[in-house]
Amino acid sequence: MNPGQDDTFEGSSEERSGSPAPSLYSFSSSVDGQLMLRHVHGRILNNQNDTYYLPADNEEHRRLDLQHQVISLALGGLYPAPDLVRRALRPRPGKVPAILDVGTGSGSWAIDMAKQFPHCTVVGVDLAPPRVDGDLPPNCRFEIDDANLGFSHYRESFDLIHARSISAGIRDYPQFLEEVAQALRPGGVVISGDGDMQLFDEWHQPLPYMDEGTPGFTWIHRIFFAAYNAMKNRGGSIDSPSMCPSWLRGIDTFTDVGWHKVFIPMGPWPQSADPRERIIAEMLREDCFRYIAGLSPLLLSEGYLPESVEMMQREAAAELRELRARIYSRWAFAWAVKE
Repeated sequence: MNPGQDDTFEGSSEERSGSPAPSLYSFSSSVDGQLMLRHVHGRILNNQNDTYYLPADNEEHRRLDLQHQVISLALGGLYPAPDLVRRALRPRPGKVPAILDVGTGSGSWAIDMAKQFPHCTVVGVDLAPPRVDGDLPPNCRFEIDDANLGFSHYRESFDLIHARSISAGIRDYPQFLEEVAQALRPGGVVISGDGDMQLFDEWHQPLPYMDEGTPGFTWIHRIFFAAYNAMKNRGGSIDSPSMCPSWLRGIDTFTDVGWHKVFIPMGPWPQSADPRERIIAEMLREDCFRYIAGLSPLLLSEGYLPESVEMMQREAAAELRELRARIYSRWAFAWAVKE
């Protein structure tokens, strides 16, 4: 964390939503970070929001760094719709373009954007402090905030709002997009992206639920299905990857709605893959190893027995390691421009 950042309290959710919990900080000290974290079933989670129940520790941030590389390679850059993004962030007299990264995680995307657009201000917000090695770019800062509490303090403040892999922690995604629309300046762009919890076969068809012993059954699919239901039970908008384009079209202030999907194999099993595709697939396999290992708090909190969780994790990891399952992950990205 950057020692040059202010660690004073900036606002509260009591002012914004009636909740007694603080919702917005700038921070610098490790003490600040520890107050916002808790230990659950052997991992560290955020202490602000019970909807999002994946880890928020250094191990998870290293996984998110890897996932950031996977997505950047798959997209061929840091974002889809590059023409719209560059137009929104172009330098102009008397106005500093601003970028908001909602659910910044490890902070990798925000830091990379700050380096790519040094004339812009970049703000990353999350439920827990990011893991930052070294000095931050001078145009980048991080804050603690819960996007479920709204963005009334950010009215018409940003030219690009990026939200990736946050659907498990957002209780009402259409309302979240409404808040994003209010936080964008005219001409600003929103980008929403997430990996589908629905997995796909080698022909890009959705995998149906199967009982153990059924031909085609995989433990990878079983544990993803269990995680999907657990996230949904906690109130997460876990179906947002497929619904986001429709939700964006339903907001009157948005235009130029677009959608892009990327299928990435979980491991380098496709024989037709070129060297670049094999590297991305190998990196996603490692990401999945770590993701599955981090599901313990979520699944145990839903009542799964420890031995059941351990078996699902062990068997799914074996399938990944031995390339026994020919499964694709689908990443969906949607964007729109504010009129």
